[in-house]
Amino acid sequence: MLRPLLSLAAAIAMAGATQVQAAESCPTTLRFADTGIEGTEELQRAYQEFVDEVESRLGVEVEFFPVGSRTTAINALRFEQVDIVLAGPSEYVLMAERVEGIKPVTAIVRSEYYSVFIAPTDSGIETLEDLRGKHVAMKDHGSTTGHIMPSHMLHQAGLDIDRDLQITLLDGARMQALASGEVDAVGTGVRDFAPFAEQHGEENYRIIARGQDMPGDPMVAGPHISADCVAEIQEAFMNDPDGLLQAILAPGERDKYIGAEMVRVDDAEYDVVRDSYALLGLSD
Repeated sequence: MLRPLLSLAAAIAMAGATQVQAAESCPTTLRFADTGIEGTEELQRAYQEFVDEVESRLGVEVEFFPVGSRTTAINALRFEQVDIVLAGPSEYVLMAERVEGIKPVTAIVRSEYYSVFIAPTDSGIETLEDLRGKHVAMKDHGSTTGHIMPSHMLHQAGLDIDRDLQITLLDGARMQALASGEVDAVGTGVRDFAPFAEQHGEENYRIIARGQDMPGDPMVAGPHISADCVAEIQEAFMNDPDGLLQAILAPGERDKYIGAEMVRVDDAEYDVVRDSYALLGLSD
C-alpha cells in the first residue's frame, strides 16, 4: 500500500506546483468581461460557475469587470482596466486594429452561427440579386450576423449596398417589420428564422441566401498580460474545454453556446470580417 500512497502524494504535489506556476505567470487577480453584458450582476449571474472553474484551474482570483459595449471594452484593454474579454468576431477585429498587442486565448465556435436573408415565399424574391430596388431590414450597426455579414453577402452578389437597395437598421423590430410588410426581406442571424417561421407560418417565409459559417467568439487578453500567462490560460482551458463550456451553459444565460466548441484561435479566419469592415468603411 505504500507505493500507491506515495503516488497519490506525488500527484497532489504536482497539482499544487501547477497552480503555483500559473499564479506566478499571471496576475493574482484576472478581471473578466463580456462585451455583450453591461452590468456586474448580469455578469455574475451568467458567468459565476465559469469563473469558479477558471479560478480552480489557474489558482488565481477572477473579478467581473462590466463593459457593455465594444468601445468601452477597447478602452478598458488599452488602459489595462480589464485583463480578459470575451468578444464577438466583429469586436475582436476592432480590438486587434485599435489595441496593439492583444492576445487571443481561445474561441467559442457556435453552432448555427451564420447570416441568412429571409423573404416572404410569395414575394418573387428568390436570390440576393432579386433584392435590387427592394427595402431590406438588418439588425444594429456593427452586428456580426445582423449587419456586417449580410452587407458582405450583398456585395459579393454584385449589389451596391448604398445605391441598389434600401437598408434600414431596425434592431429588435426587424422581424416584425418583415411580418407587417414594411420591408421586403431581412438580413439576420440564422437563429432568428425558426421562431419567426413557427410564429408566422413556415410556408409563408423562406431563406433565400445563406452566408458562410462565422469564426468563434474569442477570449482576448490585454497587451499587458504576458505571453507566459496566456499560454498557461490556454493550456488550462484546452485541457478540458467541454468542462468550461458546461460551466458557461449551466446558469441558462448563454444558450447561444449550446452545441458550441472551444478551440484555439486562427486569426486568418477573421479576415472575412476585416474585409466586410473595410467594405462598410468601419475600419480605422
